Amino acid sequence: MARKVSYVYQGSESPERFELLVSLTGLRSQSQIGALRDHLVKGVPLDAAMALNGVTNKSNLERDLIKINDIATTVEKIKLIDWEKFKNGKN
Repeated sequence: MARKVSYVYQGSESPERFELLVSLTGLRSQSQIGALRDHLVKGVPLDAAMALNGVTNKSNLERDLIKINDIATTVEKIKLIDWEKFKNGKN
């Protein structure tokens, strides 16, 4: 099985990029979003981010983390396509 690349990880995201990624996911739970923000933007360990935001189901939070990573993967693929067009003067 191919290893999946993680584009998002603990403490790696700016607040602006995080908000844009979340806006593309359909996530609505403010506690889930808060825990993900604490983890991805502020660098808080996942378990601590859960406790800080009242999240009790780790598997749901991990599912949402995968969802954000999938969106980030798509964004990176789009950036590569656009970069190739730019390099080749086809913008």
